[in-house]
Amino acid sequence: MELSENTPLNLPLFLLNDQIEQRDIKSPDLTLEVILDETLLAHLCQNPSADENISINLQSYQLKAEQVVYDNIPGGENQAQLLLNHGPILSAVVSVDDEHVFISPPIEMMPTFDLGEEEDS
Repeated sequence: MELSENTPLNLPLFLLNDQIEQRDIKSPDLTLEVILDETLLAHLCQNPSADENISINLQSYQLKAEQVVYDNIPGGENQAQLLLNHGPILSAVVSVDDEHVFISPPIEMMPTFDLGEEEDS
């Protein structure tokens, strides 16, 4: 996964329940979009040790309902976090006001950055 400042990070979200493992990854319930600013990128550049994880509370993000049954969620009360585990492995968790929890599949990532050092040929 390539991470660049001021670009969107889009993650599919699925209702956390007993059927989650049988769900089709191409049919999420919601989509979380967050713009990667300098602070968020700094958090995502960490690689926690095997016995720790990093929770990043998101202040600015957008939710989009991908299933009609969840159309009311983007406008309601909710909280979103990115979770970074050893690997680094990134996932997202969104809690909504009716106590439902949506999670994204874990994504292995190795952040790469454009340092502006490309040579002109």
